[in-house]
Amino acid sequence: MRGTILNGLRAGASKLLRDQRGNAMMLTAAAIIPVIGIVGSAVDIGRAYMAQLRLQQACDAGVLAGRRAMAGGSYGDPQKAEANKMFNFNYPTAMYGSTGISFSSVPVGTSSVGGTAAATLPTLVMTMFGKENFALSVNCEAKLEISSTDVMLVLDVTGSMDDPIADNDAGGGATIAKIAALRNAANLFMTTITSAERGDGRLRIGVVPYSGTVNVGAIMQSSWIADTVTVPSRQPNTAALWTTTGNTSNNSSTNPSSWSGWSATQTINNTTNANCTKGSETITGTASTTVNGPNTSGDTRTTTTTTTTPYTDYQYRNQSFNSSTKVCTRQYRSRTYSSSTVQTKTEKYTYTYLDRTFDVSSGKNMSTSLSFNTGTAGASQSAPWTGCVMERATNAFASNAAPPANTYDMDIDLVPTANDDTKWRMFIPYFVYSRSSPTNVNSTTNSTNFGKQSENFGDTGACPVPVMKLTNMDDAGKTAFTTKINGLKAQGYTYHDSGMAWGARLISPDGLFAAENGNYMGRPVGRHIIFMTDGEMNTPRTNYSHQGLEQVMQRIGATDNADAIARHTNRLSYLCAAAKQKGIVVWIIGFGVDLDDAKNAKLVACASSGKAYEAGSSAQLASIFSQIAQQISRLRLSQ
Repeated sequence: MRGTILNGLRAGASKLLRDQRGNAMMLTAAAIIPVIGIVGSAVDIGRAYMAQLRLQQACDAGVLAGRRAMAGGSYGDPQKAEANKMFNFNYPTAMYGSTGISFSSVPVGTSSVGGTAAATLPTLVMTMFGKENFALSVNCEAKLEISSTDVMLVLDVTGSMDDPIADNDAGGGATIAKIAALRNAANLFMTTITSAERGDGRLRIGVVPYSGTVNVGAIMQSSWIADTVTVPSRQPNTAALWTTTGNTSNNSSTNPSSWSGWSATQTINNTTNANCTKGSETITGTASTTVNGPNTSGDTRTTTTTTTTPYTDYQYRNQSFNSSTKVCTRQYRSRTYSSSTVQTKTEKYTYTYLDRTFDVSSGKNMSTSLSFNTGTAGASQSAPWTGCVMERATNAFASNAAPPANTYDMDIDLVPTANDDTKWRMFIPYFVYSRSSPTNVNSTTNSTNFGKQSENFGDTGACPVPVMKLTNMDDAGKTAFTTKINGLKAQGYTYHDSGMAWGARLISPDGLFAAENGNYMGRPVGRHIIFMTDGEMNTPRTNYSHQGLEQVMQRIGATDNADAIARHTNRLSYLCAAAKQKGIVVWIIGFGVDLDDAKNAKLVACASSGKAYEAGSSAQLASIFSQIAQQISRLRLSQ
């Protein structure tokens, strides 16, 4: 019985082992847990990868924003706020369900901003296997770099730059002089762009302050300046040196003296009864004349002629006349006085106002004073050449015309030759006198020369501070730049073409300074002109400028002031085009200028594409200069 039972169990077990029905269910049940673990891991790891990638992108964006805001190498709370704002925008709260999100940024030297970001990402599936979250962290760094670059700041320093403008955009009425705002913005530009890493590159900056002319004498070769200059001036009128402008006459008398005592009886022979018996008479003496002068004071001389006549009054008494003998006896007493006539003749020195050619070769060293007889009453006027120049030979062309051939002042690369027409002329305001037309004029008017007018900060005949050539921005260069910018003063009328011509000449890789401005270490150099102005052209024909005295010299052919503005603006357009053809990037900044106004269209067109900006306050000007510095540099991720 027992054997039968055991045999049955053995047979049943063998049958069960041989039966495969239901095995798949059992195997699936056994494998479901590891499958869930594998799939869950893929999901959570994928989410972690996406979150890590997004965290890295947000960190990068944050430090880029922070470095962009790091103008002048300063990294404080405002810059950190910009970095945080950009990080938070790219990795907002609870993204992917993250918690514990953090971001911090710090300066790394003066050219970089480094950052770290972290977040905790909870798992969705792997929490069942004890993995509740991922701790994510990334590092990032943004760096400002610059390749070999030349930058020429062409800065309007005309009289209107002394006017006030809003200090910031917050209102409140605070103002600052525009020239002070320019100094601040230009210095910020320098500190911003020099904070970029250069590696083996080179950064040079130059400055061209301009108004009616540009001061380049200190950087010019002597042979580039002509030995003579012809300008509207004056000289003594040798044909009639003095002109009588007035004659006056004044009469006066002295008070009579006291009467003398009565005389003893006098006897007068061979006289008449009428003569003997008269009671009184006045006897006129011989007149005398004295001449004082001519006495000269300045350009006026006076001559005084005084004629004095003496008089004696007589009174008589006890007269007795013998008619037969014609003898008279009588007593008398007398008193004296005189009368004078003073005649004053006034004469004025007579000048001939005309064009004069001066030999100025001795003044090229900028220390030896020039001296010519253009002063008051033909006296010598002395003054050194301060470095400003009149343009070389030009041709008049209309405001809608192209420059004719041999318009030398429009050629930014022409190196002067032996031909004086290719050379610049000295700007000598102390020897230049205005007149209303090219016709010579004889006049007794003692006009004031343009140099004296500009001494009192008048805009006529103004000469700005000297330019600064492209200078390597090492420590010495930075100091030189700061000194130049802080020395800017506002004076003069607005001739944009003068500033652009010299900005282009000083940065061009060809022409005057080709030996200094070519490629650097065999590599190309980026070239930029930053042209800042606070106003439209203002080029009165009565002003002495880089084109001379237009109403007399008529170099550009302007018929009135409006035509002068149009012609100078046209010249600006051609100079801008010449610069851009050299591969120079031209930036235009209008400070308090509406660049949308149609009359500023050619100024906007002067800029390279997308490079025209407006600033309505000191803060905006500083921001624009800083933005340009960063655009010229290259902002990149270095980690």
